[in-house]
Amino acid sequence: MNKSHRFVLLDGLRGIAALAVVIMHFTQHGNRTALFASSGLAVDLFFCLSGFVIAWSYYQKLVDGMSFSSYLKKRLVRLYPMFIIGILLGVLSFMIKLHYGTNSYSLPDFTKATLINAIYLPYFVTSTPERIDGIFLVNPPSWSLFFELLANFAFIFTIRFSKNLLMALTVLIGIWLIYAGITFDTSPGWSTTNWTGGFPRVGFSFMVGILIFKFFDASKGAIKVNPLVIITVLMSLLLVPLSEWVYYWILGALFLMPLIVWLGSRVEVKQPLFSKALIYLGWISYPIYCLHHPMISIWDSISPNPTHFYRELLILFPLTLVITHILAKYIDDPVRAWLNRPKFQILKATD
Repeated sequence: MNKSHRFVLLDGLRGIAALAVVIMHFTQHGNRTALFASSGLAVDLFFCLSGFVIAWSYYQKLVDGMSFSSYLKKRLVRLYPMFIIGILLGVLSFMIKLHYGTNSYSLPDFTKATLINAIYLPYFVTSTPERIDGIFLVNPPSWSLFFELLANFAFIFTIRFSKNLLMALTVLIGIWLIYAGITFDTSPGWSTTNWTGGFPRVGFSFMVGILIFKFFDASKGAIKVNPLVIITVLMSLLLVPLSEWVYYWILGALFLMPLIVWLGSRVEVKQPLFSKALIYLGWISYPIYCLHHPMISIWDSISPNPTHFYRELLILFPLTLVITHILAKYIDDPVRAWLNRPKFQILKATD
């Protein structure tokens, strides 16, 4: 396989994991158990997938002399446009809540959070025992994008690491991850009380992704497994209602999600229509992850019965998909294409 090879199944797995997160957030209102209750593990899948894909796409380029500024520019251009659209929708959501008097935060607090979150940095509002706040008030799921950007930056410093050094560091960070899980409970990193747990969480999964790349041997050929089997396994792991059991999350983050990524990198999808569907899921995954939470928040503000289970699934879910598709195709894609044109430079590329 050459570096232009597309890992179609990984595209699909990323999209399915993103949709699982969306469905979980749509259905977690009230006292009922959310659908895809364990989809917090999707974030660990994203981190591991990112480590593999970034290493596959940029490792040799950086070794061959690609400047750090050029690399960072490409990563920012990939991540920031849709990120800022999510921030703007979050601001719109807050203004609607402010109009109806249902806002949870003061205008000064939210303004400061917006200015800080908009530059990819966490904001630490003072939490109380009754309410634990996220570090990205404007668009809560963006916490993982903060850690994703840190990992993208840290990747630069790993390109000269040997496999043995990478494995040793991964084991050490894995121990830290177990400690973070036991200390903070499941899925740390998102709130003002557990945000430090995000460092071992992204560190371990991203490093494992790099190791999957390092040990990748295209000469061995693809594994003969039906892609639907891997998709079904992933959906089952995210669907089981074990999100409150910390050891399930630790098992998933340490072993199950990396195994899914490894299998996804080794299995080929040969059916053209199925491939197109998986590629589309991969394309929509990042936009819908960025935009779905503000959409839910806006819905909660204007709907007469925002916690109606079937209404959210049958109306809001497809509506969010349509709006996300439009914003991704007609704003995000053109903006990124324009920013990536050869004559445009955000940062001057220097060797």
